[in-house]
Amino acid sequence: MSSQCQSRTPQPTPGHVHNYSQVMDEELVILTNDSTNTEWEKSVEKAKRWKAEEERLRVEQRKRAEEEAQRKRVVEEEAQKKKVAEEEAERQRWRASEERAQARWDETMQR
Repeated sequence: MSSQCQSRTPQPTPGHVHNYSQVMDEELVILTNDSTNTEWEKSVEKAKRWKAEEERLRVEQRKRAEEEAQRKRVVEEEAQKKKVAEEEAERQRWRASEERAQARWDETMQR
């Protein structure tokens, strides 16, 4: 056989046996561990981002709820003020009406 036709696969030296499949398996394990770690790190990073986003949304939702509650309080306070003002206006109209009635009575009694 000529040297051009010989296999380029490394051949063990006589008297030395080396299991190339074991070397390849060990490298595969290392590569697998590296890729697994990378995937795990990606998963951890993704989980952190997801948790941060979830917390941001929770804070935003809480803020919106507080703003809505504040708006409701303002509306209720305004409604209460309006009610008090209307009641006071009604009392003043009633007093004015009573004073007019009293004035008419007094005028009638003086005659």
